[in-house]
Amino acid sequence: MELWRDIAFVAWAEWLIKHILPLQGLAAIYGRPGSFKSFIAFYIAYCVALGRSWGVRRVAQASVVYIAAEGAAGVRKRKAGYQIAEPDLPADLPFALISVAPNLGGEQGDRAELIAAIEAVNLNPGLIVVDTLSRTMGSGDENGSGMQTFIANAGALAVRFKALVLIVHHTGLGEGAEKRLRGHSSLNGALDAQILCERAEGDLAATLTLQKLKDDASDVRLRARLSRVVIGNDEDGDEISTLVVEAIENAEPVSNAPRVRSIPAAQRLLMSVIAEAIDEKGESFRPFGTSGPLLRAVADGTVRDRYYARIAEQAGPDEDEKTLAERRRRAFNRGIADAIKAQRLVAAEHKGGRVLWLP
Repeated sequence: MELWRDIAFVAWAEWLIKHILPLQGLAAIYGRPGSFKSFIAFYIAYCVALGRSWGVRRVAQASVVYIAAEGAAGVRKRKAGYQIAEPDLPADLPFALISVAPNLGGEQGDRAELIAAIEAVNLNPGLIVVDTLSRTMGSGDENGSGMQTFIANAGALAVRFKALVLIVHHTGLGEGAEKRLRGHSSLNGALDAQILCERAEGDLAATLTLQKLKDDASDVRLRARLSRVVIGNDEDGDEISTLVVEAIENAEPVSNAPRVRSIPAAQRLLMSVIAEAIDEKGESFRPFGTSGPLLRAVADGTVRDRYYARIAEQAGPDEDEKTLAERRRRAFNRGIADAIKAQRLVAAEHKGGRVLWLP
């Protein structure tokens, strides 16, 4: 516990990558297959281990643990690529590779064993990369309680090592989901920073959009330029190559891009009702485990009753009260589903029912 006189803000201790990634918490870089997200995640880890600026942004030097759950061969090739691209690279870096996929999403997970393995090498990491989320889910369900278990485990890693856990993940499935994280909406609510990685068509480049950054502006858009490096030949004499990041450059800010269409009036009303219900009847709880943040949420039944009272619909000429009740129920459920899909609302199971909160 800190008394008022002891509570101090230390400006230099806020960022891992200035105005991009916080020093501690949970972050995600995600994109479609082939978007170069893993190459860029590795470059972030590489710059942090070196204490080298990332583009023009200052980096806080820290030890790195890289969990290559999709296969360590790719990480080994990337290391070889940077060694060729930068002949003066130091012989050793505070960088450890975990080449197995720990179970962070199933009921009987590997969190304790993973912490023990990291502690055993005395590295005290400031950055832990999980590449990818889907390969570390174990038997957990990305669209249900498995995601909440993963978030709790990732949060526990961040707290234990006072580190940033950077999650490499995929976009959602289906039309309109290419700019959203795949899986349960609780992941979006738990993140301190969120970067969308999109490959530039016909080029070795990607656009990075900082979609979310707590306590700071999130209108940043960057461009990553990559190049191919030949690292050897196979037994048939064919070249083996990998990609390295050449540069991180500023691109057009998100604020200068075309504006997203406004929130429909019906959804604005629903969000207003939810905010009022949280203020008046909300309860505090930790949806992501004991190490996660304390949030304030409200039962969806409380929201439903207030929503019906606000819209005050009457039965139509051809409706009875039962038909009206069913129409209102469908409208309410559709509104909740649309708000969750648009990432304006988060829902989770709690004490045998569903609760809602605003991200």
